[in-house]
Amino acid sequence: MKRYYRYLTIAALAAIVAGCMEFLAINHPETAPVNTGVDATFDVKIEVNKDIDIRTTPVVAILAPTAWKMAENAVVTYTTSDGSGTKEMRLAVGTDQEPKTKGPWSAALKSRLGLKGNYESVEWVAFIATTDHNWGPNDQFTGTVTVRFTTGSENLKTNLAYFIGNTQDGVHDDAQYYLLHEQPFETTGGSNATIDYTLPKMCSISPEAFTWEDIVAIKYDATIQVDGVDSPLKGADKVYLMARASYNGETQEAVVDEVGAKTLMTKNGKDKWMLYLYPHEFFGVPAGVKIDKVSFYMVNADKSIEVKMPDGEEFSFPENDK
Repeated sequence: MKRYYRYLTIAALAAIVAGCMEFLAINHPETAPVNTGVDATFDVKIEVNKDIDIRTTPVVAILAPTAWKMAENAVVTYTTSDGSGTKEMRLAVGTDQEPKTKGPWSAALKSRLGLKGNYESVEWVAFIATTDHNWGPNDQFTGTVTVRFTTGSENLKTNLAYFIGNTQDGVHDDAQYYLLHEQPFETTGGSNATIDYTLPKMCSISPEAFTWEDIVAIKYDATIQVDGVDSPLKGADKVYLMARASYNGETQEAVVDEVGAKTLMTKNGKDKWMLYLYPHEFFGVPAGVKIDKVSFYMVNADKSIEVKMPDGEEFSFPENDK
């Protein structure tokens, strides 16, 4: 089925730098079923700087999963209070250079704004207005963008992001020259275990299809950077797994936080570690009792270094019993 993605927040639909840009309302869902159409609207108020006497072209860019093929399927439209009707924006092409880097908009957005905490494949896709407006100094107006997109086929969690700027200023060093909205988003109802784009991939579980009743291998790759920074256990001689399990409907908890042979991970390559465990035996939970959740993190021998998720939470993976 052909999938359409219409994302937009709006701003700077006028001259080089607006004196005041603000979101009046953002109507964007936090979750939606897979393969389902989603509607969203974005209302913005803009006041053009009184000293501006140069015009430019609006640019909107969207950060989304690469698998959604935004460049092929996105449609970006807007209306404004000047009564000029509904306007569309076109896909930025190779000849559309971002003014700060003199390169493609997608590359400039990635290098200057990053991937907003996504660790799976995402991409910035930019759109440029096809209409010139006769707005000038001291003009004030509002804009509304109606957005429709169809979710992909996989369960996932991701951080969407929306950049709103113009062709004159580009991805400016000063954030007052553009607007940026970040939107956590989750799709549900698919057949796969949820793919968490926001979880650094330094940790994984093998096999991919598992329950906490199985023997599993927990893997840690210390070569994976988080936000461009090396893992603090990169180069460590020994790495230990600290873990906890909840059971009996998450009313009880078992914690293993000792440093010893039981928790010592096996080296599986340069700065790569793994530990096989049978959760019931590892946590001392009776075999007939269902384990609801397992979370874990890694430490060095004296526990002076801990490796957890960027927000300080322990790593955890949902069961994937295909």
